[in-house]
Amino acid sequence: MASLLGLPPIPPILKPLTSFLQRAEELKSKDPLMAYWCTYYAAQLGITSNSKDASATKFLLQLLETLEAMKREIGPNDAIDMEAASAAYVENFGIRVFVGADNEDRKGAATRATAKKFIAAANFLEVLQTFPDSEAPEKHADKIKYAKWKAADIARAFREGRKPTAGPAGGE
Repeated sequence: MASLLGLPPIPPILKPLTSFLQRAEELKSKDPLMAYWCTYYAAQLGITSNSKDASATKFLLQLLETLEAMKREIGPNDAIDMEAASAAYVENFGIRVFVGADNEDRKGAATRATAKKFIAAANFLEVLQTFPDSEAPEKHADKIKYAKWKAADIARAFREGRKPTAGPAGGE
């Protein structure tokens, strides 16, 4: 796997961070704020893993240095410095990606890229867990679950050589 954000390979014990660091890598030039929050959430997950593994500790220290560098590059910004603005920014971004994927799917135009968009949307909405005072994580739990299910459903359809079924299960 290519280096994510210029970091060394992710230690196996920290594999749950991978998808968030992949999202950050994808967004670092297009949307540095969202890349920052994906990286921040990955760091938060890594720290709360309480791993005593030396390679994990070394990786997390480098991740924190990367995070600080990202923050310096962005400069003063309410979407980093104020929790309410930050949560709103992340929530709006995640919803925008989710709605885009959902619209493609409901039109019957789902592709493998649509499945990837659903996964990305789920990741972005999971980043909302960074903001404990926000109601957003609970508010979007169903969207996260649906996005992951829909991504798997679309991927399964392509593996089986059939057209993905548009919309939610049961065509609601």
